[in-house]
Amino acid sequence: MTATDEVGRILRATPKSYERILTFAALLAAESGSDVVVVGGSAIEVYTKGGYVSGDIDNRADRELVRRALTAWKFTDEGRLWTRADWAIAVDVVGHRYTGDAYRATTVATPYGPVHIAVVEDLFVKRLAAATHWKVRAALDEASLLWQDYSDSMDLAYLDRQATTYKVEDLLAVFRKGAPRRGGRRS
Repeated sequence: MTATDEVGRILRATPKSYERILTFAALLAAESGSDVVVVGGSAIEVYTKGGYVSGDIDNRADRELVRRALTAWKFTDEGRLWTRADWAIAVDVVGHRYTGDAYRATTVATPYGPVHIAVVEDLFVKRLAAATHWKVRAALDEASLLWQDYSDSMDLAYLDRQATTYKVEDLLAVFRKGAPRRGGRRS
């Protein structure tokens, strides 16, 4: 069990936002006993090393187990989000609503234990879906960041299946043809 003060000390010593996400997720997994998978904007922030900033820590986990850990760490339950202002952290536990393939999650080693992160293909396709179906303009910028850095290493068969599932095959085809970059490449 990690004491609240120790978690705060560890987080204060971790200045980069994407490293804080990984550190917090590892500590949360260890404390809660839940299989925590970093998803959504938080996973994009990790993959882009801060080129995109999420603002909260999105994760798929057992809600009850995570609730116990967050309560012990003195987080405030604000409905969908759990917050702790002095740590500048907001946590969104999506539970089992996460629709990506959690079994394909990438595992990253941290000093505090392993962290699972949604695969880049799921994140990319979901951003295409947000741009297509919900007209979220920023989603194309986020997808572009992922495409720039990871298109050469994506599992194309899985990417195609996900694009079909989310009905974004046309937009995926635009990216494959060399769509102009909407967002600037991070330095």
